[in-house]
Amino acid sequence: MSEHCSTCGTAIASHDGVHVGNMEETKLLCSRCYNESIAEYLGLDYEHIEFDLITLEEPKGVPHTFQFRSHIFGSELSLEALEVTENGEGYEFSVIADAEQDLYITFKSLFERIRRELSRQHLEPNGSGYRIKNGVVRDQFTSEADDPSAPLLIIDGKPISWEKLGCMIPEYMGFSFKLEIFDRSEEK
Repeated sequence: MSEHCSTCGTAIASHDGVHVGNMEETKLLCSRCYNESIAEYLGLDYEHIEFDLITLEEPKGVPHTFQFRSHIFGSELSLEALEVTENGEGYEFSVIADAEQDLYITFKSLFERIRRELSRQHLEPNGSGYRIKNGVVRDQFTSEADDPSAPLLIIDGKPISWEKLGCMIPEYMGFSFKLEIFDRSEEK
C-alpha cells in the first residue's frame, strides 16, 4: 500500500519520505516537500532535483541499479544512493555537501564514489561460500529484515551474516584486526 505526501499528495516511493511533527501530530512528506520546507525555513537557496535510476557494473560485469534521495539537515544536505534489490539489501552510499551547492556537483561526487566502491572487491568465491580477499573487509552494517535487532553486514553488495563472516576468519587465526566504524558518508 502506497503512502502519499501530506503536502502535495504524490505517492511516496518506498525509499523516500520523511515523518515530521511532534507528539500530537505527525505528517509524512515526500523529499521534495520536506527539503523545500526546510530550505524556506532556513532561508537557503535550494532547488530540488529528482535523479533517474542508474545502473553501474562492478569489474566482473555484475550490474547494480541505484535510486537516489536527498535530505537537508541544517545547512547541509545528504545525497544518498540506495541499491534497488528484491530484498532491499544492497549497497548504500551517501555524500554530505553544503545544502546550497549545485546538486549536480554533489551528484557527480556521489557517482564517482559509487564507481570507486564498486571497483573494490573484498570477497571472492570459496566453495559454497566466500573468503576474504587481501585481508580487508569494508562496507556497512544493517539488520535482518525479520529481526531488526540482529546485525547483518552488506559486503560487496551482498548480505552476509556474522556467522558467514565468522566462517571466513579461520585462515586469519593468530592475526590482529582493526574494526573501525564510521559514517557512511565518509570514505575510508
